Amino acid sequence: MTELVQAAIEITPKVAARAEEARSLGRLTDDVVGLLEDAGLLGVLTPRGRGGAEASLATFARVNEELAAGCGSTSWVTGIYAAARYMLSSFDDRAQDQVYGSAEHPKLLAAFQPSGAAAQVAGGYRLSGIWRFCSGQHHADWALLTSVTTKGVPAQFLLPRDECRAVDEWRVTGLSGTGSSSLAVAQAFVPEHRVLPLAPPGMRQSRSAALGADPYFGMPFIPLFVTGGIGTPLGLARAALELFAARVHERPVSYTRYEVAAHAPVTQLRMADAAMALDQARFHADRAVATVAEVTADPTNLPLRVRVRADAAWATRRCLDAVRAVRDGAGAGVIRLDDPLSRIVADVEALASHSFLLQSTNAELYGRVLCGLDPGVPFL
Repeated sequence: MTELVQAAIEITPKVAARAEEARSLGRLTDDVVGLLEDAGLLGVLTPRGRGGAEASLATFARVNEELAAGCGSTSWVTGIYAAARYMLSSFDDRAQDQVYGSAEHPKLLAAFQPSGAAAQVAGGYRLSGIWRFCSGQHHADWALLTSVTTKGVPAQFLLPRDECRAVDEWRVTGLSGTGSSSLAVAQAFVPEHRVLPLAPPGMRQSRSAALGADPYFGMPFIPLFVTGGIGTPLGLARAALELFAARVHERPVSYTRYEVAAHAPVTQLRMADAAMALDQARFHADRAVATVAEVTADPTNLPLRVRVRADAAWATRRCLDAVRAVRDGAGAGVIRLDDPLSRIVADVEALASHSFLLQSTNAELYGRVLCGLDPGVPFL
């Protein structure tokens, strides 16, 4: 167990104690963000030269899993902040200097879906538009926004968070504490050194003189992000199963002869279904982590890149199955807002609808490649 995983385990009870408040506020609480900073969890993928850990992808996913056992929203936002710093490592060193010089623990949000318009001007670009699902935007110092230039080139644009305006529309059933409101930008100037054109799969895209040749920073962004993101549904499903196991000896099955739920065959079947679904999820999560290493060594291998997304989505779907099995066996009390299981159910259902983790979309993508067809999407 790494020090970072141990740090995540140690703060998770405090994170869990603030989970309902985050759900109500629609964002993480300030003290939880401070805990993440102090524990070094935002720097799990940050260069050592910038005070980070340069930890393994497996550690990244495990940190997210441990945090999700306490709060899914905290886990998801932590993953965004950590992965965005990893992406920053491919930017021009001047951009990195600006970010790391702006705060002791700089936090970056990342919006992948291309939006808005980027018009080239002298020295850079003028960026305008609206970007949806900007998780962690309340505490972010910087924003990584994806757009397409007037020349048709997709790129990431790095700009200070205070140059973005939040749209007050984050009213959702799941992952409420992520604060994933849309951000609007109006004619913001982004200098050339804070722009990173996105290379097609198989090509390195780093503009960093200091880190561009470092193999650690050669992991493609999308495989890294989706694989690390699997930690959140894993942690939620594990927490649901642990809660269920603790409760089956404490309650009856209402309107039946079973005074102890654990004695009912239906409870035993649901327990087995949930456990096996979680085991399946962990297999695909582990395979995705191993596959990212292969993709990093051979970035042109599109079938493997696509399989990473398929594994992440399959794992998330199995986590959803596990949580639903628990929900079905937990009784009517799970609908109470003060029951942690109600938050877990809502959070994992929200995650399972994320485009990178949606099983149907990614199964189709994988199937296309297995049929010998072009993937037809740029985000691999």
